[in-house]
Amino acid sequence: MKKLKYLIYIAFLGCFMLSCNSQKVIVEAEIQRPQTIDILIKHGLNGINVNYDMGALESIESDDRHSYIDALDLAIESFLTDGAYPESPLGIIPTKMDSYKGNESRPQQHLRKLIELINNGGSLCMPDIEGASDKCAHAEEGEGVEKNWIFLLQIPELSDHMFWAVVPKDGKEPVYNYGFN
Repeated sequence: MKKLKYLIYIAFLGCFMLSCNSQKVIVEAEIQRPQTIDILIKHGLNGINVNYDMGALESIESDDRHSYIDALDLAIESFLTDGAYPESPLGIIPTKMDSYKGNESRPQQHLRKLIELINNGGSLCMPDIEGASDKCAHAEEGEGVEKNWIFLLQIPELSDHMFWAVVPKDGKEPVYNYGFN
């Protein structure tokens, strides 16, 4: 019976394996999972590539109102819910919808499609941090990392747009996201 429970537990963990950094990381039972992965899974992003050192960022202590984990949560929330800018992920997703089906509202279908595209080849990086990929472009509107947490989301199936979420570290300004082609 114990072996069966253990096998079920291992199979369950296998369902939550996640690609991160430029290497594949397999979350095993003996290893404590980074909080970054918990935030991504919370938002349904279990297939996204994370191209930075999650552990290093999670260990940073600061006097800023928003920690890295808070900022990641706010950035993902912004990408998935804020379509205020026409070239944000939610602003572009309606052009990628082949058709609308079922009883879900169009916004619900847009969100579902966006999550699907992010999980099928999407990547997240943070420009201007130590160890950032050369492919991690600076924020298009010039926001700096001294005052902001900046996340770059790329979704190949959503064209060659790059999308940035900007989270002011002091929390005095709202979180926003935008895209650029």
